[in-house]
Amino acid sequence: MAHQPTLSEETEFGLPRRLPDQDAVLVGRVVSNGQFGGLAAYYIHGRGNILIGRYENREFDPEYTIECESRLMSACVREFSRADIDTELSSIGDALLQAWYFGDPTPLSNKQAHVYALREKAGFSRDETAAILNISTSTVDTHHQRAKEKVVAAKNLVQFVRMGSEELVDLEFSSGDKVSDEANSSYDATPPS
Repeated sequence: MAHQPTLSEETEFGLPRRLPDQDAVLVGRVVSNGQFGGLAAYYIHGRGNILIGRYENREFDPEYTIECESRLMSACVREFSRADIDTELSSIGDALLQAWYFGDPTPLSNKQAHVYALREKAGFSRDETAAILNISTSTVDTHHQRAKEKVVAAKNLVQFVRMGSEELVDLEFSSGDKVSDEANSSYDATPPS
């Protein structure tokens, strides 16, 4: 009996999102009408690059490789999206491209950016995110929690920076400590003699 590959039930473009037997995740497809038209693009864990090829009869047959400067999934998706062919990203590819762009200028690590983009931007569950990134669900939880904390801290900082001096007067600190009016008026101004 011939081997029947394991496929994810979720599909996009008529292609399975994941090919667990090949450790592959669908990041997009080629939409041009040339020789590459209709080819699927899968990120291959372990190889750290994107393979482009035909998906037929429940099998992915790679024909071309997109070489990546980095083994990061988001960096490889960026390379694929900038290739000299017309491409369309899957929901996974789109989220990972977002992770590439907001992961660099923020305090999020690359892994935190990947998890945050997949969970918060694309709406993938923790189990789906773990399968996409090839990490454990507990690692997803850790990266997700740390990313959310950093995003909240960044939003609070931006809000603080944008506040005017009038708003700062009424600002209450989260620790509950307030400076009394007596402490504020403790400066004695005496004219010089």
